[in-house]
Amino acid sequence: MGKKGIMAGLSRSERRKAFWVAMAVVLVMLLAAALVITLLMNRQDAAHLPAPRASESLVADSAGMDGITVDAVFNPDDMTLTATQTMRLENRTGQDQSAVVLRSYSGAYLQQETSPAASEELFLPSYGDMFVSGGLTLSGVQLDGEWVLYSWLDDACTVLSVPAKWDAGSAVTVTLKYTVDIPECASRFGHYDGMVTLGNVFPTPAAWLRGEWHTGEYVPVGDPFVSPCVNWQVRLRTPSNWTAAASAPGETRQEADTTVHEFTGYAMRDFALVLYRDVQTAARMAGDTLLECYVRDGQDAAAVLDTAQRALEAYERRFGEYRYPVLTLAEVHFSFSGMEYPGLVMISDRLIAQGGENLEYAVAHEVAHQWWGIQVGSDGWRQAWQDESLCEYALLCYLEDVHGQSVREEVAFTRIETALRITYQPGLTPGAPLDYFPSLSTYTQAVYRRGAALWTALETYMGKETLEAALREYQQQYCFSLAIREDLIAILSRHAGADVTPLVVDYIDTELN
Repeated sequence: MGKKGIMAGLSRSERRKAFWVAMAVVLVMLLAAALVITLLMNRQDAAHLPAPRASESLVADSAGMDGITVDAVFNPDDMTLTATQTMRLENRTGQDQSAVVLRSYSGAYLQQETSPAASEELFLPSYGDMFVSGGLTLSGVQLDGEWVLYSWLDDACTVLSVPAKWDAGSAVTVTLKYTVDIPECASRFGHYDGMVTLGNVFPTPAAWLRGEWHTGEYVPVGDPFVSPCVNWQVRLRTPSNWTAAASAPGETRQEADTTVHEFTGYAMRDFALVLYRDVQTAARMAGDTLLECYVRDGQDAAAVLDTAQRALEAYERRFGEYRYPVLTLAEVHFSFSGMEYPGLVMISDRLIAQGGENLEYAVAHEVAHQWWGIQVGSDGWRQAWQDESLCEYALLCYLEDVHGQSVREEVAFTRIETALRITYQPGLTPGAPLDYFPSLSTYTQAVYRRGAALWTALETYMGKETLEAALREYQQQYCFSLAIREDLIAILSRHAGADVTPLVVDYIDTELN
């Protein structure tokens, strides 16, 4: 029986009722469709928010810094990055130099004997059953437009010397042409399952500290990178089906089947990238900062962004302004919990899948590095406590703001007080250089956690408000600079009204038995 026959069998009131029911169903369907469309549009807008421009103060502070321009092509077929890199470098050492010294950290991955991922502790989670070589290979170096000979000063090919008559205050232009072979390796540098991590890959100027170039070995423990801030222009070409997360905001355009990514970063110690064959993105504004998240499963983005936003707000309130326009959080596959770069935080896929407090603590710690280690640089090879223990203390501040005093005290006990009760090998203290530490676990306990006890002791001695005032001055005075240990102690002592050196020595340089 047709619709007309069905309706004909109903009374007038029943037909009227059926009409209004049908209209209600149609209205609900239209509203549902509108809601779905709105959600999709909002999701798209959230994932593609325009990056804010660098602030006038950031541009002003970066004026006069050295500049690096990189023009690179990524080829996923053979997992290579070919690049031409031009560096305008001024001699700021105060002394005439006979060579320009650069750091090229990925060279350590070329040999199993020197790879930081091939230690007994890291080999299996990084390489699996077999070592795979990778790293930067130079094809030529130019100095002020002329081809020159160069030399590696270490067996790991991480310290590059370019002979030059480089008088104090003068500038030279160094151009490098190279190919980077990207190994299958779950580390800061490597690729795995369609994710490519490019941390500490682009050569950077060596830092001048205490009257010498920093040439410390790329050891498996800690973050042995010490670099001055420079301005970056990076142009990267990838296949159109690849996405790039980067240290700085950028623009993209299509050229046939290629995507051209162009990034501009001001006052950055390094420029890191994470490339994805398949990824989902989410973004939101946190004050004047764009927070971006790159994850395999879009449902994981909210937890990462929530923690990053709360941490950003807590640290800005306590320690001073976050200076970069964008903070990007990128999922990677490696054995660490996280790794910090200017404007970019790498977070372990294992932690993202796990979720919960371990993910929250890792994100909050890595975001803190944007203040301690990134904006305020220090000697992470000889004095790793100067940024790592401060980031652990910042985590306590975050927990107090977000979860309350009781949670802060509980975590302070489990992470810091317990570390004070561990006996370490003779000569090992939080102030030891990186090559003293036999394992990542020992390094974490001594530098992160026992080191953080200094800051809780200073908080008790100085008062929380006074300590935070000192740290704000430290951040303001040494932002985009390299601060040595004495610089930090001087600021703390001035705010404390007394020399805090004995307290620092007690917690940082004294063996605990």
